[in-house]
Order: sequence, then structure tokens, then C-alpha cells
Amino acid sequence: MAWTRLRTSAVVSATILLAVGIGLFVTMSPAGTFSKGRLRLPVGKGIPAISVGERHGLILGSDGSLWSWGSDFAGWPVLGLGNAGPQTRLRRIGNDTNWVSISAGIAHNLAIKSDGTLWAWGENYTGQFGLGTMGRRNQEANAPVHAAPGNDWKQAVAGGIHTVALKQDGTLWAWGINWAGSLGTGSTSNSAVPVQVGSSTNWIKVWAGMLETVALQSDGSLWYWGDNPDPAFAQGTGAILVPTRVSPDTNWVDVGFGVNTVFAIKSDGTLWTWGRNAHVYTDSQNPALDATPMRVGTNSDWASIPACGLWWRQGLTKKDGSLWLMDASEFDLNGPPRADKRVHFRRTKLQRAVVAYTAGDAHAAMGVHAPIGVALTRDGEVWTWGLILGDPRSLGNRLEYWAVEFARRFGYKGGPLDAGPVIRQRPWQLPIVGPGTPPR
Repeated sequence: MAWTRLRTSAVVSATILLAVGIGLFVTMSPAGTFSKGRLRLPVGKGIPAISVGERHGLILGSDGSLWSWGSDFAGWPVLGLGNAGPQTRLRRIGNDTNWVSISAGIAHNLAIKSDGTLWAWGENYTGQFGLGTMGRRNQEANAPVHAAPGNDWKQAVAGGIHTVALKQDGTLWAWGINWAGSLGTGSTSNSAVPVQVGSSTNWIKVWAGMLETVALQSDGSLWYWGDNPDPAFAQGTGAILVPTRVSPDTNWVDVGFGVNTVFAIKSDGTLWTWGRNAHVYTDSQNPALDATPMRVGTNSDWASIPACGLWWRQGLTKKDGSLWLMDASEFDLNGPPRADKRVHFRRTKLQRAVVAYTAGDAHAAMGVHAPIGVALTRDGEVWTWGLILGDPRSLGNRLEYWAVEFARRFGYKGGPLDAGPVIRQRPWQLPIVGPGTPPR
């Protein structure tokens, strides 16, 4: 019996060492060499864009093509590739070249074509498509389908469980789940069809968070509605049901979201924040001040906030074109206020001819919040760093897992040494698979 246990232990150890060794070899291979796919997107004259959800990403090519990679979220088909499994390489969604706008949500996505039509895919269980259906009826789509009717849509954004969209006439519309007031319609009633937000016709841009919405009017004023940002109210109570002006200022230009936090940039290049956790990013020792905008740092050359900052990291760009990451992930929100706390701003290493950029956190498949960044260069190269979307386990992790499963047949009772997500600190070039290649 002792000899059997010894032999089993030796087999398990040797197999795991082999798996880990192969995994290390693959991990240490030069970036961009692990795939035979193409390494550049087609280039056109349009405006490219990147949008990242919790486990997947979308890219709008400058030629009007649409691409995705990553994995489904909780079973919802967010990749838009039909019945496809996880993708570590960028794959094209259909063959159309007339896409002009994209927005990746947690479980649903939105895109607009040049003809003004709105399309959606992923989850429709809470009515995010705006088609009048929700619940068990028509609850999902694994490829883009016509969403809310009309051919005059200008911008559409995917919130946590709602959708907000801007029409070309300057009116604003919303639909989906509304228990926190994120639709801005004056009540908490849900709607599976577009409902106009107020009566204004001078909206020019909109942003949607998990339970809140922010929009900009043509006079430079910024408006907020949804979950009350004042920490004096428990989350989900005291909802702001209609657009409410953030401040008297009329020089707001861009907005981004963190964890129960909103960030905004003014035309003078200053960065501001408000929300339940705003004090994490400022010098304030009084969380009661979080309900109103407070300045973050002393820089006055910020230009934009790329749409990705899902958790404690947020991408930023400066007016000189440099790419930055604002990081507050080390702070303990449950601990006492720290007088020495400072948010960290780090310039990213990738600075070459980038035309689209986004960075923040992604919620990994193993329940870990991990950094992620994506950049698209002028010549169509896609670079990424941090979490490898679509591959929560490296080859070494998978071989180790299989080895342990095999060894259990011989009585082994242990588990994998490391089941965490794969994170690369240095940027690597994302492989691209051209149209006509079926997803695996």
C-alpha cells in the first residue's frame, strides 16, 4: 500500500512539473508569436474605437468593421460571433463595413451603423434591446440584431442593466431596468421600449454606469441621474429620478466611471470626481463631500477618459497624446481614512501612434479584478496588457488541471496549484483572425 501511494505521488508530481514547465515555456515566449493569425486590422478613414466589458472587448476598425474577443459573461453570448467559445484572438463580427459607434456592457452590447440604425447582442432579459420584450421571451441574441426602431440614432451606451441612446435631433432616450432611477424618466418603472428622458433637445453626449447615467448638453452643462451618489443614502435608495445638474460649470468635456464613482474632465484639463467612493481619489477626509464634484490631483492637462474604468483603475489621456493609468486599487475601503493616501498616476509604456485607447479593470473568470489595457495604432495594430481576455487559465494551468484530474483516478486528493487568471504586465500584440475563418 505504501508503494502504491509513493508511486501515485511520483506520477502526480512529475505530471504537474511537466505541465508547469510547458506553461512557463509558453508564457515566456516572445509576445505575438503564440498565434499564426494576422497582426493588423484593415485601415480606413473612419474614427476607430475600443470598448471593453467585464470579460470581452469590442473594436471598431477605422474601415467600419466590427471585431470582438474574450468570453461570454454568465452564459450570455456577448461576443456576437454566433455559437462561439472563448476567443483569445480578435475575430470579425460579420462582413459589414458601415459601423460607426460601439458600446460594450457587462452582458449586452450596442452598435450603430452609418444609416442610423441601432443593433444589439448579448442579454435582453431586462429589455436592453428596446424591442418591447424582456424576461423569458427573446432573452438573448448571439449575433447583432436590429434593436430599438428608427434610423436616426447617433450614440448608444450600455449600462449595467439599462440602455441610453441619443438621437440626431438632440433628444435622449432610455430603456431597461429602472429600480435605481437610471432611466431618468421620473419614476422607477421599467421599460422594454425607448422612453424619452425629459423634453430637452440639446443633448450632445451620454455615458452610462452600472446604476447611473450622465449626459452633456450643448452649453457644456453636465447632468446626472440614477443611484444617489450621496453616501448618506444607502445604495438603491433616494434615487435621482430626473436629470439633475451636477454643478453650475459649463466647461465639462468627458466622463468615466469607477466603483460607485464618476469622473469628469473640464476643458481646462482638470479632473474631478463624485460618488460614494470619491474620497478614495481625493484628499478629502469627509465622505459626506462625495456627493459633489471634487478635484483629483493637481494636473491641468487631461484630455479624455477612455470608456473602460470598471473598477479601481481608470485610463486617461493627456492633451499631448500620452496614455495614463489612474490606480487606486491598493486602498482599503473598509479601513479607517488614511491621511497619506494618494491616487497613483502612471504613464503607460505604449505611446506609439495610438488612435484609440482604453484601460481599467476587468472582472476575471475566477472572480479576481485584474488590470487590462487595449490600444489601437494608426496602422491597425492592436496591443493589450494585463488580463488575457478569453483565456482565464494559461496553458500551464490547464495542463496542470488535467494532470490533477487524471491523478485523482489513482487516489490523489489535492487540487491545482494555481487556478488564477493569466495576466501579462508587458504589452503584447493581439493576433487577428480575418473574416471567413470560423470561430472555434
